[in-house]
Parts: sequence; structure tokens; C-alpha cells
Amino acid sequence: MKVLANQHLYKFRELLPDEVDLDLFDPAHLPDDTPEYDALFVNTTTSINTETLPDPGNLKFIATGSSGTDHLDLDYLASKKVKTADAAGCNAVTVAEYVITSILCFQQKTEIPLTDFTVGIIGKGHVGTEVSRMLTRFSIPHISYDPPRADRDRDYHSAHFDELKTCNILTFHTPLTFSGSYPTHHLLNRSWFRGTNYQLLINTSRGDVIDEELILQELEIGRLSNAVIDVWQNEPRFNTDLASRSLFATPHIAGYSVQSKIRASEMIIQQFCDFMGIDRPEPFEQQKQFIDLKGDYDSLDQILLDLHPINRYSRELKKTLNLPGEERAETFTSLRSETPLRHEFSQLQISEHYFDRFPELTLLRVDPK
Repeated sequence: MKVLANQHLYKFRELLPDEVDLDLFDPAHLPDDTPEYDALFVNTTTSINTETLPDPGNLKFIATGSSGTDHLDLDYLASKKVKTADAAGCNAVTVAEYVITSILCFQQKTEIPLTDFTVGIIGKGHVGTEVSRMLTRFSIPHISYDPPRADRDRDYHSAHFDELKTCNILTFHTPLTFSGSYPTHHLLNRSWFRGTNYQLLINTSRGDVIDEELILQELEIGRLSNAVIDVWQNEPRFNTDLASRSLFATPHIAGYSVQSKIRASEMIIQQFCDFMGIDRPEPFEQQKQFIDLKGDYDSLDQILLDLHPINRYSRELKKTLNLPGEERAETFTSLRSETPLRHEFSQLQISEHYFDRFPELTLLRVDPK
């Protein structure tokens, strides 16, 4: 059995059963002999459709090591009788930690009490649910808005659209869709800003879920105070004006951690093994990482930004704002793929006296469910 996998899928060779032959490819180009393999494993940088893969050939199984599947033409692959799989939920904890880090740093910057925030969670899937759990730990009021989930899940109640206007923070966690009853392409439009002001907007879903030019206009007139943007229209050619205006601007890494990458690889390999009728490999064992913090921190955000690299990613991306377009895009791609992965908070060990000084850290290190 021969499989082909994106070379950036984390520890893929180590996690794959020994009896499976593996070849790796550079995602810049899908190899011409791809149809000769039994299975293909990609991530969001590789689109699979009638143009990129006009004939699946021997391929029986295609999986993406990501939560989103908008880069896969699922209808086309189904018509060719190709089984598809994804890693939905693999990065939910990691993204939730990015969101809470953004909110806590924003709170330190503005000195607004956390209890004065009301967060609107747009999309209550795997990530939105984990964001809700994290906000609950910090006693931050929040509501969730997900009409399509409400249609299919009787036990879920979605907030009404007008209720979102009582929020001062919005965080987006929807897939990118262009059709159906609830398309999410440019979901955030001018109607969301009528009669209200928002303190902070966070987008970690897909770039096209919001209208970037509208966000710039709202920042200019003050109906939006600040933004944290991780995903961009036309990636890797990102909006430099929006990046320069954002509190944090990062290169699509909100869901990137050692733990999320291992989960992603394990999830798609397990689905592959089940489909092919072979034994699943043993779970990957991880060791907690001790962080030797030596700073005399004055505030929560100072220690947070030593534990979470959001500010480092943002600084590196903003250094590219004046580069020529192609060079800037290449740097975005390299920052996304080559910067060392962080560890989730639950995998970090720090000296106990920091928890005495900053009890909020205890809330961050709860092991994921």
C-alpha cells in the first residue's frame, strides 16, 4: 500500500503504521504521479479539484490535516468514489488559547474589566465550543451565534442576530461557504455595525468570512476599536493596511501547536487505517515542557506573551509590510511553515510562584477535554 503526504504534516512518518509505504511531497506542487497512490494526505495549502486532480486514478482515500475542507471539492471527490477525511477539532484548544490570549492582552491594554466584556462567538462547532469553555473559566460573559447548527441540533440555541449588537467583542469560528441557507462568505458586512460599536474583532476562521475593506473603514470611523487577524483574503498576499492597524496580525497560525499537529496527523491516520482495514498505531506519547521564566513580570500580559508567541509572530509579519508584494507573500508562507511550533498551555510547566502572582494562569493550564 502506497501513500503520498504533504511533507509538512507533523511527525507523519513516525505515526503511520510500518506496513504502509510513504512518499512525501512539497505542497508547492502536487506530483504528476499522484493518481498512482492509494491515498493522499494534504493540508490547506493544496487544493484538490477537477483542475488539480482531473483523474484520481488509483486514489481511494484523500484526507486533509486541517479542520476546514474548503480546499477540497468534496462533491467532485464523492462522484469519483474517493473517501475523504479531515481533522475537525484537532486545533480547537490551540485556537481557543490564541483567542483568550488576545482578549487578556487587550484587557491589559485597555484596563476594561473582563466582566465588562461580552463576547459574541460566531460559529459554535469544535473551536467555538472550546472558546466558550475558556471564556467560562474566566467568567467572561458570552453568547454564541450559529443558525445552521440550531437547524440541525435541537439541543442548541443560537443567539439572534440583534443580540450580537450587545457584544463588544466578536470572534469568528465558521467554515467558509458560498451557498446554502447560511453562506459565510463576507458574513461580516455593514449591517453588523449599524447602531453599535465593537471594542475588538478576532478572526481565526477564514479570511473571506469578513470583508477586510469594511473592517478598515470601521476602524477608521471608530465603530471598531481594534482587531486581531490571523487569516486573510488572498493568502499569502495579505492586507498590509489591515495588518498595520491590528493589535495582532499573524500568518494563519492560531491553530498551530505541537499538540494540534499531532492530533491532526493521528486523526487522519486513524481514519485511513479504519477505511483500509488495518490496525491503528499506538497514541503518540508527549512530555510536558518546562519553561524557565526569569522575568520579574509587572502584568499578566507580559508573562502571557512569553508563554504564547502571538506577539512574536505579529512583529515578524509586520516587519514585512514594506517589502515588495511577492517577497512579502513568500515571507508569510515561510513564517507559517517554518517557525517552531508552540506548546499548548496544558503542556507547559512553570515555577509555581508565578501562579501565586498571576492566578489567571491556573485557568489556562486546564487539560483539554
